[in-house]
Amino acid sequence: MCRLVLLSLLLLPSAAQARVDKDVVYGMRSGLALLMDVHYPDRSNGRGIVFIPGSGWHAPLEYSATPLKESGFAKLWAPPLVKAGYTVFVINHRAAPRFQHPAALEDAQRAVRFVRAHAVQYGIDPNRIGGVGGSSGGHLIAMLGVADAPGNPDSRDPVERESGKLQVILARAAPTNLTKAPGASQASYMGLRLHERDGADTPEFQRYWEASPAAHASPDDAPFLLIHGDADDRVPYERSVEFQDLLTQMGVEAELLRVPGGGHGASFPGAKNPPNYLGAMVSWFDRKLADPKAKPGTPAKPAPPSPKVERDVVFGMVSGGALLMDVYRPEKPNGFAVLHITGSGWHSSLSPGAAQQKASAQVKVFGLPLVEAGYTVFAVNHRTAPWHKYPAQLEDVERAVRFIRHNAARWGVDPERLGGVGGSSGGHLTAMLGLHDGDGDPDDPDPVNRLSAKLQCILPWAPPVDLIAMNGQYGNPTFASWLGMRLMANDKKTTAQYRMYHDASPIHLVSKDDPPTLIIHGDADEGVPIAQSQALAAKLKAVGVPVEVIPVPGGGHGAQFPGKRSDSPDYIGAMVEWFDKYLKR
Repeated sequence: MCRLVLLSLLLLPSAAQARVDKDVVYGMRSGLALLMDVHYPDRSNGRGIVFIPGSGWHAPLEYSATPLKESGFAKLWAPPLVKAGYTVFVINHRAAPRFQHPAALEDAQRAVRFVRAHAVQYGIDPNRIGGVGGSSGGHLIAMLGVADAPGNPDSRDPVERESGKLQVILARAAPTNLTKAPGASQASYMGLRLHERDGADTPEFQRYWEASPAAHASPDDAPFLLIHGDADDRVPYERSVEFQDLLTQMGVEAELLRVPGGGHGASFPGAKNPPNYLGAMVSWFDRKLADPKAKPGTPAKPAPPSPKVERDVVFGMVSGGALLMDVYRPEKPNGFAVLHITGSGWHSSLSPGAAQQKASAQVKVFGLPLVEAGYTVFAVNHRTAPWHKYPAQLEDVERAVRFIRHNAARWGVDPERLGGVGGSSGGHLTAMLGLHDGDGDPDDPDPVNRLSAKLQCILPWAPPVDLIAMNGQYGNPTFASWLGMRLMANDKKTTAQYRMYHDASPIHLVSKDDPPTLIIHGDADEGVPIAQSQALAAKLKAVGVPVEVIPVPGGGHGAQFPGKRSDSPDYIGAMVEWFDKYLKR
């Protein structure tokens, strides 16, 4: 009797409810967020699956591109795993043509490390994580099974201390040897073309071979299930046959499920009496990830969402990476919105665990007082140098304005009265959003891009507005990295360098239809001299634009104006009054 009761208790569903956590940020790459969707089963078996859909390693260049994690492959193959008790992590990754190998692999390894580092939170065993991928996703998943990816025990980021290698693999129609029959997709993904005449000793061949799972196979690799249609005209069936033979020779368990007549695609188009490949997938992981001693984990309950902050809103996709904003909603909204752009020198750390711009302390200093005053504040990320050069940053924040305008009803704000605040490099971009025309394209298929990106009231603090005047005799290294070229004092005005620096300077965009502008600047700022703000104010005033500069006595460069005197003006109060005066009218 006791045994029956115990058995019935074991068969009860776990306390965790079936759910999907959308847009979980598993890493940052120069301003772009790497996202995954976490699919929880009703009954967790305590095991996880990292899932990478195929895309030819590519993603559309439009901001409105559908994220990879929402592909048809994921919709067909992930549900059987979830139903069988697996927690499934469907990921985006950076993609060509903007990003070349090894960017996608680095992202996939980061995803594995992230899942492993948060295994307790997800209720899974960190040592029992499998992977599924198809086509280019199959290539990446295969790499996760063969490429050594030990963690760095000395990393300050706990995620990077974890291994990026998986324990069990299922690869569908995977290109496992890129040196064989390379095509246009591989050339774009690799960043160079491999000719048939290129020998094994050429740099081109070596690069393609290094990116191939076949090059990394070793006796300690994960067991593989390969599934492939024998009529596949994109990735020949022979690639899986060859890879199975290679793994077997090394003593690695490898099975190959042949789909007769199956072409290249998630459902093997053209297949004749196809085997139950979805059932084979579940059976494979049940056998290879099973541990009779393991106890099913219980995923942590999600934290209740804050009614005041809507986090990680995706306002655009950039080749597999996501542009995110946090939306701060006031208790008593006044119907107006302000965009917040954090200053970062237009740069961010290359570490995948870098902090997000939208989470900076600057949002607390300048954003939260506006929220308390009734404004809905949108704190945004944007692409950053050194990977992303100007005008990527301007394009991203313009996209943010258009996105807010298009979705104004969602947040209850006036789409025709949007303000902006930002400091340092964020002040530069804020000024650009006020002074640059930013017209929408009425013929663009994306309705967001049809709208104007110009703001109606701005507050840049400590903004660099004349890059030529700030550049100095031998060139400013921050500008050189961000703009992608160096400007020296003796470069003529006709040079490409001079024109680039000139056109990226807000001071040269001033016109009489510009918005009211309040500028706050420390008079002891050594990073961006206050003369920059004074020069911009003089030019705006000359064309009749309402403008004011508030000097902060003793203030240096930073959101708190370090070194400011105790008798400094109430610039935060002045900010609120400025938006009340000019944005609400």
